[in-house]
Amino acid sequence: MARRNWNKVFVTGATSFIGLRVVTELVNAGADVTVLVRPDHEEKLGTLRRHVRLVYGDVWNIASLKGRSRGHGVVIHLVGSLHAQPEHGQTFQQINLVSARNAISMAISDGVPYFVLLSTVSNPPGVSIEYLRSKRTAEEYLRSSGLRWAVVRAPILFDRQQSGGLFFALLSRIGSLPLLRVFFGRRAPLPVDIVARGIAQIALQTELPRDRLFFAGNLRRLGRLKKNRRLRLALPRLPRRSSGRPRAHPPEDETPFGWLPPPPPSDDD
Repeated sequence: MARRNWNKVFVTGATSFIGLRVVTELVNAGADVTVLVRPDHEEKLGTLRRHVRLVYGDVWNIASLKGRSRGHGVVIHLVGSLHAQPEHGQTFQQINLVSARNAISMAISDGVPYFVLLSTVSNPPGVSIEYLRSKRTAEEYLRSSGLRWAVVRAPILFDRQQSGGLFFALLSRIGSLPLLRVFFGRRAPLPVDIVARGIAQIALQTELPRDRLFFAGNLRRLGRLKKNRRLRLALPRLPRRSSGRPRAHPPEDETPFGWLPPPPPSDDD
């Protein structure tokens, strides 16, 4: 079934490590992109601000989302975090589930037929199992929403230009080898630009797609599609670590690249 407004894309979490790159790939593909930002956070988009439409709202305040995605063909939700601060009300359920639930509700009320959710393939080492549970619960909520959906279960992401990039590139290569792909392929790290390009391709389908899970192999194939036009942007660079184990990035927002819920009001407010 052909989609109306298939190239009009609404993005949450656009200022994240993955979000900036997804928006760049969408612009390169000629999409009409709208990004949700909190007031006074536009500067995080850098030069992308000239190529997208900005709307203001808070993904944890459902009232602020009303009507924001109306007229779009797809919502891409990239908000989330590996880190929780329960003492401040920032639980995994609040960060990863509530944000997704609010964005899904926005899409339903605004008549957007298609929703792309960035999730994770497994729980990263050293992270509470509550992280994975919150992601899977968000997936279940999307499945029961009545929307057409795509869930991207991404592995750990890395930037080739950052410290440790060669190490993670080697792990990624190992995971793509035929003999190891069955056991390690879905969990092997992937370059963030490959995943961003894959997400853009998943969103920009002229036909209304069937509900589907996407894994690393799908992202590799989609992310290697060539583009005729490339937008050069000065994306924020992460500081290099002086020592210790090289760091990759989770497949969603993580401070300071995305949002965390606003703290609960104090007794004096």
